[in-house]
Parts: sequence; structure tokens; C-alpha cells
Amino acid sequence: MSKRWAILALCTLAAPSLLMAVPPGAVAAAAPSATVPALTLVSQSPWVTPTQPWFSLGVGIGSSAGPVSDLHASLTIYSRVEDPSQLEQATSSTPDKTPLERGIDLPLQSTAAGVTAKTCITVLPNPGTTAPTPGPSDTDACTLGSPTVYLDCTFGAETCGDVYPVSVSLFRRGTSTAISRFSTFITYVQPGAEGGDGSLRVGWIEPLAMSGSGPTAASRLTSESIIELLADHHDVPLTLAVDPRLATSLVAAGGKAGRRARNQLNNLVSAPGLDQLLAQPYVPISLAGLTGDGLGGEISTQMERGETLLRSAGLHPTSGTWVDTGTPLTSSSSDNLAQGLKTVRANHLVVSDADLAPAGTTSLTFAQTFSLPLGHATHVDAVAANSELDARFTANTSDPVLSANQLLAALAFIHFENPFEMEPRGVVIEPPPSWRPSAPFISTLLNGLSSNPVVQAVTLDQFFAQVPGGVNSEPSTRHLQSGPAVKGIPAATVARIAQDRDRLGSFASAVEGHPSGLTTLSDLLLTTENQRFSPTQRAGALGTFATRFDALIGTITLATERTVTFTSRKAPIPITVLSSAPYPVTVVLTLSSDKFTFPNGSTRTLHLKRPTTPVRIQARSRTSGDRLPVTVTLRTPDGDLVIAKTTVAVHSTSISLVGIALTVLAGLVLLFWWGRTWVRSRRRRPRQT
Repeated sequence: MSKRWAILALCTLAAPSLLMAVPPGAVAAAAPSATVPALTLVSQSPWVTPTQPWFSLGVGIGSSAGPVSDLHASLTIYSRVEDPSQLEQATSSTPDKTPLERGIDLPLQSTAAGVTAKTCITVLPNPGTTAPTPGPSDTDACTLGSPTVYLDCTFGAETCGDVYPVSVSLFRRGTSTAISRFSTFITYVQPGAEGGDGSLRVGWIEPLAMSGSGPTAASRLTSESIIELLADHHDVPLTLAVDPRLATSLVAAGGKAGRRARNQLNNLVSAPGLDQLLAQPYVPISLAGLTGDGLGGEISTQMERGETLLRSAGLHPTSGTWVDTGTPLTSSSSDNLAQGLKTVRANHLVVSDADLAPAGTTSLTFAQTFSLPLGHATHVDAVAANSELDARFTANTSDPVLSANQLLAALAFIHFENPFEMEPRGVVIEPPPSWRPSAPFISTLLNGLSSNPVVQAVTLDQFFAQVPGGVNSEPSTRHLQSGPAVKGIPAATVARIAQDRDRLGSFASAVEGHPSGLTTLSDLLLTTENQRFSPTQRAGALGTFATRFDALIGTITLATERTVTFTSRKAPIPITVLSSAPYPVTVVLTLSSDKFTFPNGSTRTLHLKRPTTPVRIQARSRTSGDRLPVTVTLRTPDGDLVIAKTTVAVHSTSISLVGIALTVLAGLVLLFWWGRTWVRSRRRRPRQT
């Protein structure tokens, strides 16, 4: 085998949509194509063995192909795939391999479901091999006269086990140019030929997510369908990443179907269930991004809220493993990532292989765990999600059964790269966020993994326990790619989120109990940290938070008289606090003015338990005058949030003793001056003779 097979994603056609699933009966409506393909794969055998060598294949013919009487379908089987480039080439176009059997006819027939074609082929190593006699349980055995293909290999002399391309083509009668074609694969398993630890471990991470920013009926319906399929294939272990909002929505708004789905989900992840349920934040977040942005405290809030919702739905997530395949990571992100992993208490990490520097000395697919160095001499046990395999989820959205079988063949190919490795090998697969799954894809993948002799599905916990690092000639340590840290949320937005969190926390500290309205506001603020949000979506969510928070603060106001008149130097200033909040709130009332003093203090702590709370604060005027200002401020007990603020105008008509004394003194001085002046003027007058 030659280089690593990093080429499979070249045939990927991404379908940009949020991760959802559709019920079995609504698959076609969930992911419609512009036109129904002329040729699609409907079913095939996931593998064949020497004791059960019968390969069945069924296709569907779309109406765009034309009248069935003008059509002809056939398939050609080719020699084994020997390297990754051959696998990619055979997947995306007519295989450039030696044909083992050409032009096997696929007889077309019209059914109630449309035009279909089926065939059954007996797969044998060589012409000297005799097919086994079918037993009573071999219901999938080919009938007498069915085609036979020979793999051109011999047991004992070599290993026949491998993947073999199959090209299926649709023609118009009398022509040699295909109207439509695709490639699938026969996986031939030769029991006893593999050495080492046997099958390839596959950790499948299956997200169950909400569409958009909140629960919808469509999200519940599609998720219920996915859970139903997983329950029907409960023997296939996998790891579930369930959106906490979805789990709550299933119970609260899903009715009988939602509660049934919740129960099925609980059975899958609770002993003796085989699946693993990951602890999840309230919305998808970037650990390195939030930490680097100075919002590390939000990570704990995200996780606490996510766990609360999952547990309120009767589910029990496990911590310890963090999946971060959606955040571009570099060596410059390592310190922040290390701190984030510490916050979520994770010692296992799944990253995208695109985030790692090249490593490895063999020509095999890297299929081991490894130690990932992070900041401050921190190391974490990690595994890379295989992006080439992940691309198969979105490679052909108009033919999901074909895409799933191509993924199964790719997994088998990795096993057959070198089945004699003495230590277990494994890969992790996860649908891209843009994937819009269908029931045919998921059913096909689950069927192909169930009891698969060369590919063994495991949970992530099992993966880390069974697949060691530093074995099979692979390095025990890998590193993040070099480069600057990818920018997270803009600094101005970060400052606004931090300010909003402080304001909300300050108001929450003034409230008795845990009102649902405050929880809703906190959830809305957590939503703004969604790493998949565009700047416009984030700005919209922050605007909604501001509007709702201002409305909440507006339930507490100050009702004061516009003008207060003092007829003496000392008098009370009356103030009334109004509250329409549906819960008790503690506030601090403060008066301030350079024209007045407050003998009994200018601050009062008030417990607002009624619509109106009057208070009178004694004040002493320093001077008389009209419209002397007094500022009235209402704050939370920690002083961080101003709830309301107003100014009271005081008209003071009182005369102070100091003022009287000054007036009398001024009069005496004036009188003295006048008297002295009069006496002097008398002395200067000439005497009359």
C-alpha cells in the first residue's frame, strides 16, 4: 500500500444545511434533489464470505431516464483496490482496474414503487472453488443460473479479503454511452486470514441537534426518527452528542412520541445499553475561542446548563471526552484549549485531522490514538476524526444508500490495508455540521456495522480503552498545526457579552428564588456564544437579550413627586418604589445632593414584595432656594446595576440662623458706616458767624 488516502474528499458534494434527521417515511421530502436521479442504489449486501458468497444488489430507475422499454442496466466487477488513490478514483468514476466480470445484466422490472433492477452474484476466489450448498437459513442465496464472479485469488497462497469495485451503468438500448452510472464495492471477508487483533475499531459520533437557535416541531420529528432507527439497531455501539434543548423539547413538547423517543434514548445510553452519551454545552462552543476571548467563565455556565437540561429529561451524560472538530485549532490555541479542557474536566479529546501537523512514517492510514501536547506542559490523550471518511456523509445526498455503502467500503479498506498489525487500529467518524441525514443512509450504515467481521463499532470510551497509541510503527505524539490562533468573537461583542452577563448576574443576586424568566434570559445570552453563529445571528441574539432585559428592569420604577417643598430647614423627602415583578426583589435606594445633608443616612435597603413601597428619607437643607436638585438612584445590592434613576426638585422657603445672623451683621455694618459718615460730614461743615 502507498500513501495515506487523503483524497476521498475530492468527490464530496457538500449539502449546506443544519444537522437534522428525518423519519423513515419522510426521507425523500427531507432532502429533495432538483430532479430524481436516473440511477440510484437501493440495496446491496454489506459483505460476502466463503461460506455465504452471495452478493445481492438492487437499483432504482428514475423517471428522468425515459421509458423502461428503451433502457438496459448492467454491472462490471473489477479487481481489488490496492491503494487510497485507486479507492478514490473507483469511487468517483469508472474504475481504472482490471475487469473480473463485464456486463452482468440487471433485468428491469416495473413495480408499485417504480422501476427497479436486481441481481444476485456468487463471489468465489477462483474457478477451482465450488460454491457452498445453501442451508435453510441462507435466504439470501442466489438462485440456480445466477452469475458467478471469480476474484482471481487462492486461499493459502494469498489473502482474498479486500474491497472490489462494482460499476453499475444505465444505457439506452442500442447505445454504449451510459445515461448514468455509479460505483459501489464488494467487501470480501476471508475468515481466519487476518492476524493481529482483528477488526478495525470505528467510533461513530452521532449528533442529535436542533435546527436554528431553538426547539421546533420539525427538529423533534426528525430526531424521533433517528432515535427510532438507533433503537432498532441497539447492538451497534456509538456515541451520541444530544443537544440539551432537544432533550428537553422531546419531553416538554413532543407529546407521546417525544416521550417514547426520550425513553428509547435513555435505554440506549443506560446499562445495559451499549451507547455513550456525551456531556454537552447549552449550544456548540469553542473551548479555545471562549477562553482566548476572556469568556472562560461562560464555559462552566454552558456545561452546567447543558447537564441540567439533559438530566431534567432523564438522561445521564458522561464527562471526560470532548469533541472539537468544528473549531480550527493551531499551536497558538494550545494554552487556551488546555484551560478549556480543564474547565470541562476532559482528559480525552477528538480533533479534526486537518488541525494536526503531518505525522507517521508508514504508508497506512493513521489509525491510532496519540498524546497531544498543549500549553503549560499539559498532554491529553487524543484521536483525530478522519475528514476523508466524514466527507462520505455529504458526498452524494441524492443517493444516500450509495454514500453509506461507499463509507462502509472505505472503512473495510482501512482494515485491509494491513490486517496483520498486532495492535488494534481504529478511526473516528462524525457527520459534518452541514450534513442533512436521511433514514436510508443511517439504516444502511447501521446494518453494515452490525456484526461486521472486519469493522467493529465502539463508543469513544471503548475506543480510547482499546486502541493504543505509539504502536504499529506510528508515533505516540502528534502536534497541532502551526499558525496564529483563529479569531473568535470580535472584541466589541465579547465586551458586550461580558457586560450583559454581569448585569444579569447582578439583577439575579437581587431576586429571591430562581425565576424562569431569568433562566430564559441566561439561555438567550448563552445562545449568543454559539460557535456556528454568523455575526448577524449573534448581533440579533444580543439585541433580543437587550430588549428583554430592559423590559425586565422596567418592571421596577421610581414614583416621586416632581417638586418637594421644605417650609423648615429639616423635612423628609417622600419616595415610592413601584414593582410589577412577579417575585420579591431587594434594592438599594440612595439620595445624593450638594444642597442637602441626610442626618439618618442617604441609603435604604428595600425589599419589594408589594406593588408599591413608600419610603421617607429625612433631609436638612443647606440653603433656601427654588428647584434644588436631589438625585434618587435605585441599584442592586452589589451596586453593579442601576435599576432606575431620577431627580427630585426641592423648593426650600426656610431661613437659616446663619442667614439671619449674616443679614443682621450686614445691617449693623451698614448702619455703622452710615453713622460714621454722617458724623464726619458734620464736623467738616463751616460754622456760621
